[in-house]
Amino acid sequence: MAVTVADLREAGEAIHSLPLGDRDWEGRAMAMVRLFKGEPNKSMAVECRLTAMSRMLQSGTLPGWSTPASSDGSVNVAEPVWLATATEPLILEERDAYFDPASFLNKVLLLAQAEGNA
Repeated sequence: MAVTVADLREAGEAIHSLPLGDRDWEGRAMAMVRLFKGEPNKSMAVECRLTAMSRMLQSGTLPGWSTPASSDGSVNVAEPVWLATATEPLILEERDAYFDPASFLNKVLLLAQAEGNA
């Protein structure tokens, strides 16, 4: 399922418009279903990619590619990270989705070089 940066950003905005207490898995899933009506595979793909990106940011693998979380829990993320999130292969295991850390970082660096931001 193809996911675009626009899909990811729109989903991120939908999630951050939820009250903090509703940003759990169920609340996020419902937001994705509303956002991508009639496209359950896209809803799942976007959610998995956002979750995997969040894990990469929280792991410290991408220092300097995002700002610290604000009081509402939002984080500003550099464009190459969004692009890598949309295009890097996603690894799926049972109930978990993640990116290979080394491959993801390399992709971010390549994309940043292409934009003149590395």
